[in-house]
Amino acid sequence: MEGHIHSTESFGTVDGPGIRFVVFFQGCPMRCLYCHNPDTWSIGGSDENLRSVDSILNEYDGVKEFLRGGGLTATGGEPLVQMEFLTELFEKAKTKGIHTCLDTHTDSRNRFYDHRRLGNGITRAYSDYWRDGKIPKFTLYCTGC
Repeated sequence: MEGHIHSTESFGTVDGPGIRFVVFFQGCPMRCLYCHNPDTWSIGGSDENLRSVDSILNEYDGVKEFLRGGGLTATGGEPLVQMEFLTELFEKAKTKGIHTCLDTHTDSRNRFYDHRRLGNGITRAYSDYWRDGKIPKFTLYCTGC
């Protein structure tokens, strides 16, 4: 399976516990007023940012000796836009013993995601650490969600 990936960072220190390999997903419907990564909003119609799960995990393997106390973080954009790809990435990461972190905003009014899938779904089952950035009043102000 392939997903739209904006970029990766091999030495993330603020995206979960420890030193992390950070995967920035492409695509986000939120349009937050103070977004740190507005260049990740659109998924785009080209194949230039398509990556396979195996290519991401191979890149992780190349730097894993430096990731002390860390693992892999999915952020964005919004990783949940590509739920199936994210699930496969985390599932394969877990089989390799990689600590996973999902850095998500979700949405406070359930406009974009099926929260039944999120709360008890397979993606959460494979995530060791779940960073949910939503703060209801601030979220409503910034995104209208």
